[in-house]
Amino acid sequence: MLGTHTSATLLAMTEEPTLPAVPTVTRLFTTSIKGFNLSEPNSVTLNANGAVGDRDFFLVDDKQELISITRTGAFGSWRAEFDPEDGILTLTSRDGRVLQDKVVEGDAAAFDFWGSREVHGQFVGDPWPTWLSEIAGKPVSLIRATQPGDAFDETAVTILSEESVAELARATKTDSIDIRRFRMLINIAGGAAYAEEGWLPKPVRIGSAILKMRGPVPRCNATTRNKATGEKDLKTLQRISEDRGMQPNEFGEDLNMGAYAEVIEPGVVSVGDRVELG
Repeated sequence: MLGTHTSATLLAMTEEPTLPAVPTVTRLFTTSIKGFNLSEPNSVTLNANGAVGDRDFFLVDDKQELISITRTGAFGSWRAEFDPEDGILTLTSRDGRVLQDKVVEGDAAAFDFWGSREVHGQFVGDPWPTWLSEIAGKPVSLIRATQPGDAFDETAVTILSEESVAELARATKTDSIDIRRFRMLINIAGGAAYAEEGWLPKPVRIGSAILKMRGPVPRCNATTRNKATGEKDLKTLQRISEDRGMQPNEFGEDLNMGAYAEVIEPGVVSVGDRVELG
């Protein structure tokens, strides 16, 4: 007589094998002006310079040195929207103030981005320098990048998982950490914490776009600023140091969080798209 199986054994034999989780896009974050509050579109079109409409403008001081949210949080509560068809730029503050006018380009110049790359752009004329200088409390010029979307730091696309941020909060006994602090373009969920940093050098398909992974992003003091007010209110770097310490990246080693990527095949990425590793 053949051996018998319990009902539990039979059930286990007929169950489908458990498949690994497939990460999906949960949120997308862009801003027309580098260092301003983030908009949250449902989809973006990616090209070699990242998301169309993202970081088309940036700010410099009276020495033509880059102003970012690392240097000042004055613009952290302002949201910028630019319509390239009519050339109208609109800034809206958290308290409801609105500044709106056309963008009129003037002299061209080249600007240093952290010593790693040179970005070409044109100074934008009044009333923008006057308005922005009043907000900053010091002389500020608005620059429109000659190449749309060129006002990024190292690569045009960055990716961060919700699991990574949740693990950082758990490991450092922090109630919660808003993922927007990291100002990444593509936020995902459905994988292991920090897995995105290890995808190098795999190609990744998201939506109809294909990306080439570049490895971990070294973090800066921009992450310490509140996503709505621009004020420093969380010692984020200290928490990364406590949880992970210094780790290797393509520049040496640093406090890493998230991953760089480059666009190798343009396409559209939307919330809900699957992240497919090559």
